[in-house]
Amino acid sequence: MIDIRPIRQSEGEAFLRHLCEVFRLDFNRAYDVFFTEPFFDLARKWALFDGPEIISCLTTTPLEFGWGRACGIAGVATREDRRREGLAQLLLEKVLKESELHGEGSVLLFAHSTSVYERVGFEAIDRVIRAELKTGRESIPKSLPDTQIEAKYNAWAEAHPDRLRRDARRWEYWHWNGREASPFQEGYLCSEAGLLREALFEEPVEQLPLPKGSEWFGTTFMADQLGLPIDQIRVELYLMGYKVPGIPQMYLTDQF
Repeated sequence: MIDIRPIRQSEGEAFLRHLCEVFRLDFNRAYDVFFTEPFFDLARKWALFDGPEIISCLTTTPLEFGWGRACGIAGVATREDRRREGLAQLLLEKVLKESELHGEGSVLLFAHSTSVYERVGFEAIDRVIRAELKTGRESIPKSLPDTQIEAKYNAWAEAHPDRLRRDARRWEYWHWNGREASPFQEGYLCSEAGLLREALFEEPVEQLPLPKGSEWFGTTFMADQLGLPIDQIRVELYLMGYKVPGIPQMYLTDQF
């Protein structure tokens, strides 16, 4: 018998084990992250059960833009031997209905393939790319204090309704991931492991003060807005939207 609902406290480990099996992750390494990340919420971890077994699952995350509340969907995972039965579609349709009832009718997700999501009403609204950055000076200035990073981002987000707002929990998530940012022009650059994931600056530049080989990892829209000096673009994911007004302005530091 098929049942679709948020998981219960006693089902947390089974949910995680299912995710790890589908995505081939190490359960022990994933355990602490899964239960301690700031957005952990059993009510947002949905599963499709066939009897007592989890067959498909996903997680939702609250989002807020200037135009209103939304949610992100991540970790859509169906057991390999039960694929092509339309079960992920059933799960998505249920979650979309429930999200709308709770004031989160606009929904976003990142996808490698668009077909499953297009069948339930999503459309591709942007692309996530990796692209080589033209760089110059390699010495990176010291990190900005957290309060300055937050003030600069919040001012930027307030200036346009399509920009993602960060409340206290979203900032907790940002810092929980060990993010740091270095001052650049009147804004900053947030780079880690050779990937520039977030940047705020106004004057276009021909080079960025980052190590040689650094890459942009983010949406094409944000790359265009910043006027990033990029080359050798590779599409990694599609940003898909369901009842989303405009093109979201957000960074991969907030990937859900």
